[in-house]
Amino acid sequence: MNEKQGARRKYIRYFRWLVKAAFLLIFTLPIAYFVDAAPLPMYSIFYGGLNQPLLVLPYGQSVCSTLLFSYAYVGPGAWLICPVGGLQALLTGNVELSLLLPTIAALLLFLIPIFVLGNVFCGWVCPLGTMIDSFDKAVERFMPKMNIAREERFQRSKEKNEAPHGFVCPTCPFARLLSNKSAAAANGVLVSSLVGSAAFRFPVFCAVCPIGVATKGMFHLKSLTSITGKMMPIISELSVFPVVAILASLREKRYWCRKICPVGAVLNIAGSFSPLIRPTVKPEKCVMQGCPKTCEDYRMDYCGACRQIDQKRCEKVCPQGINLLDKGSLARCTKCLECYIQCGHDALSLEPVGTPDAVSLLKRFFKAKSEVKPRKLDG
Repeated sequence: MNEKQGARRKYIRYFRWLVKAAFLLIFTLPIAYFVDAAPLPMYSIFYGGLNQPLLVLPYGQSVCSTLLFSYAYVGPGAWLICPVGGLQALLTGNVELSLLLPTIAALLLFLIPIFVLGNVFCGWVCPLGTMIDSFDKAVERFMPKMNIAREERFQRSKEKNEAPHGFVCPTCPFARLLSNKSAAAANGVLVSSLVGSAAFRFPVFCAVCPIGVATKGMFHLKSLTSITGKMMPIISELSVFPVVAILASLREKRYWCRKICPVGAVLNIAGSFSPLIRPTVKPEKCVMQGCPKTCEDYRMDYCGACRQIDQKRCEKVCPQGINLLDKGSLARCTKCLECYIQCGHDALSLEPVGTPDAVSLLKRFFKAKSEVKPRKLDG
């Protein structure tokens, strides 16, 4: 690949970061000051407790706060709901019957682009993801030793995840996806949040969600409980959660996003149905899979210097740790396109349409079912 082509590809990265920055501003700018927002008190556990407000702020500080009044009310403009928050709200049983279908519709409208394009939210939209990515870039530039250490941990974690799994039901189409070791904690947080919301009739994860806290979107969440009938108090100490999510990247790059975030877990499952924009390795050009014919010495294959230089660059830059060279699952692909940008041998293409991972899993499921022979009864 020539230098001009490589430079053009980098424009994709610049454009993505521009989009990420725009969404970060949209979610975090205090636009509530410019609308008729009701004031709400903010409390501090260490200063006055819940009896004395620390300060008073407008009802919402972000776009999502001003569009939604609560999960019991889905009004004009509130046609998108975080899938985890929406599922929790439905499980609380507090959504009014007349607003049940609008709430479900708002949840599905959020997921439609994910079903079509893949998990673009985590790679292009998520404000917390942008903060984490910015922190990762700062670590790479200003803390090189720490960056090397976490890259080594990331590689060990990836190898451990690719190791053979224990018991995985061969007839379950999504067993492999759900048993992913790197996302085990995220799946656990997701299940615990849904079960807890049903048990306590309160969206438990929404109260501490780093995305909601960072953008102050938690202010609008459905918070009326059958016990108190009062709105969930806004507590300043909850700001520690997005800080912890960002600092978790000191262990591994995008640690929160890949291993803990339940929103990402849901979107990865939805993204497994995406048929569009699928990074695909072209073996005839990939230096890690042989000596390309474009190389003058390809017939002898005695050099190998390019392989030593490349070292699976496309996989190293993948924030999700996807094994592209061995045709790993793209269910977790966030469409950041860094693999396509970083490949210096034009060995990676972006297929406009391909077979979704979920469809491949279902095909293997039905094939396994058809190959199961009925057992003969003795006697």
